[in-house]
Amino acid sequence: MDTYACVAQKGTVEEVIDHRITVRIHREDACGHCNASSICNLAEIGERIIKTRDDRTDFRIGDHVEVTISRSMGNNAVLLGYLLPFLVLISVLILLNALGLQEWLSGLISLGMLVPYYFMLYVFREKLKKKFTFTIRKTV
Repeated sequence: MDTYACVAQKGTVEEVIDHRITVRIHREDACGHCNASSICNLAEIGERIIKTRDDRTDFRIGDHVEVTISRSMGNNAVLLGYLLPFLVLISVLILLNALGLQEWLSGLISLGMLVPYYFMLYVFREKLKKKFTFTIRKTV
């Protein structure tokens, strides 16, 4: 496996159309042995569907594959999905409190500021899909 891989999960090829490959990711049994599995969101996820593109033509339905994403792309996903919205929320909250707005109104407006942020992520989803790509390889 690539040393730069952030996430490597095993799955099964569900569909192959042209060079677009759909993979069903199976939940690893390791979650059952983890002490944090009762509070971890990943433990609740049974299966996920990943769609990726690969120019190789040797993938067939039912093939067992490993899906990976690079560490830098994983870090960028965390930045866009968690860190930046948190910074927007806290910045607006502090600014509105400094301007003397009531706390409940500041909190409500701060939460409302996340709507345009996530809407912009939705608008640019196709561009983000091109940036956040998964790589797959066959496993034995």
